[in-house]
Amino acid sequence: MKPIILASKSPRRIQTLKDLKIPFKLVPSEFKEEKYDKSKFTPEEYALHNAREKAQDTAKHVKKGIVVGMDTIGEIDGKVLGKPDDRKHAREMIKTLRGRTHRVITGICLYDIESKKVLSAAEVTKVTFHEMTDNEIELYLKLGMWKDVACAYAVQETGALFIERIEGDYFNIVGFPVFRFGHLMKEFGMPLWNYIKK
Repeated sequence: MKPIILASKSPRRIQTLKDLKIPFKLVPSEFKEEKYDKSKFTPEEYALHNAREKAQDTAKHVKKGIVVGMDTIGEIDGKVLGKPDDRKHAREMIKTLRGRTHRVITGICLYDIESKKVLSAAEVTKVTFHEMTDNEIELYLKLGMWKDVACAYAVQETGALFIERIEGDYFNIVGFPVFRFGHLMKEFGMPLWNYIKK
């Protein structure tokens, strides 16, 4: 079985692989994402582009294995929501999402360093927020959990209090679509069950 190389320093992605008991090597990508340009990409294409670039950047520093690149974004009304720049930006994001349904999109790319084979897919999950009050939003912002997460919330943390309904893969909102990852690994001929530590 070829080693799995995670091209990410996201603590959520790292923890997901650990929870699955799948051994991996961590080699974070240094790729800098460009701002979303709707004239160049759809939201799905943008997430896939970033995932591929991350995987290929990390592949330059590793000799063997399957590199896993991922990028998670939010989308509402055709507008892409990445990580907030600051607290004010986070407030704007949460207020845009309240009482509405948005999409969480994760682009995932697997890159086999030796064969140069690439498999990729975009996973989409719909998330509906309830109609939070301004006071609830301010209490949330004080916690600082909006930092370094797409759409300014993490589903597995206090941001879960905003969520009324999820349609699709929960793990996709965390930033690691587990089922899609397993499906792509199986396409490579390397099912995850063969990796799991006994």
